[in-house]
Amino acid sequence: MIRTLMAGAALALASAPGAVLAQEGAKFDCAVSAAPSDFKAKIGLAMTGEGDEATRDALFAQLGTIVDGCLSRHAIGEANKGNYFDYSLARISREWLIGDIAKAGLSVAPVDKAMDFGAGKANPDLTDEMSEDQISLIVQAYIASGVDIAKIDQNVWEKVGAYAAATSIYWNKRQTLPF
Repeated sequence: MIRTLMAGAALALASAPGAVLAQEGAKFDCAVSAAPSDFKAKIGLAMTGEGDEATRDALFAQLGTIVDGCLSRHAIGEANKGNYFDYSLARISREWLIGDIAKAGLSVAPVDKAMDFGAGKANPDLTDEMSEDQISLIVQAYIASGVDIAKIDQNVWEKVGAYAAATSIYWNKRQTLPF
């Protein structure tokens, strides 16, 4: 009997980390999964400066409704709403920008490397304007990866800058969330 209980407890403990990770993944993915594709594209475009203020406000209000549902569904807590909203906005924007930048024939890998973005990396705060040094690092990373920067349209460069800002917010807000 004791062996059976111990074996059951061991199995429960062994499966717990996977279950916890799945729950955390669902929390991180909730707003992105709940947002329709056309809405994600509108958010991406808004984050590159397209549209007027009223349109952006309406999109943010819609995202707020999605975030509220995620807070409730996953018991994330009202105290985390601001950071979760910012994380979700940055993640949706970031994912849309990755695809849009790829349509221009560019990878975002040079940006990630130049800015040291990623889990356990520096993830500099780019919520304000990027410095000339940071811009230069990104440009040099593209040159080092073989990109002829003279052939890159200004609109694409703006999207690269928006990607860097969104990625900064994404990683920094993700770290503030308690899951």
